[in-house]
Amino acid sequence: MLDALRPRLVAADDAATRFADASAAVAVLLRERPGAEVLVTERARRESDPWSGQWSFPGGRRQPGEPLLHAAWRETEEEVGLPLRDRSPLGCLPARSPRNRPGLVVLPFVFAWDGPEEAHARAEVDAVAWVPLAGLPSTRTTARITVRDLELEMPAFVEGRRTIWGFTYRVLEELLPLLPADA
Repeated sequence: MLDALRPRLVAADDAATRFADASAAVAVLLRERPGAEVLVTERARRESDPWSGQWSFPGGRRQPGEPLLHAAWRETEEEVGLPLRDRSPLGCLPARSPRNRPGLVVLPFVFAWDGPEEAHARAEVDAVAWVPLAGLPSTRTTARITVRDLELEMPAFVEGRRTIWGFTYRVLEELLPLLPADA
């Protein structure tokens, strides 16, 4: 089922060339259960992290000279323990900047995960969750988010204590219409 997503994405090689100036990468990991699920992480709360406590995809800045795909592999293993190294992505979604860091360009690589390892919180992560994609639209709402002592109304996916908003929300909103009907 997830292979049907491949032609709807930007080819990873094309994206890495087109967005060569991107400074960070995230891994949008999808797995098939009875339906498709996406992995999200709750970032650890740290004063120095502008995304502290937010639900996001594994990923981060690339090191000098590091290819974007390698940054996605490395960050995913560091943050959730899943070995993506040498796995080819299904493709990419267009690169974009988080609104709180317009100079930071992030390329989302989309992967199908079928490995035996389970994701678990490691460095920089407090929790991980596999979220059913079919259920996301029913959790779409507007949430009150506090950012640097400002309270903002933001579009979000909210389920229990998990609120997905901002960059991660926008990537998921772009991904959802690309999924095959049986996802």
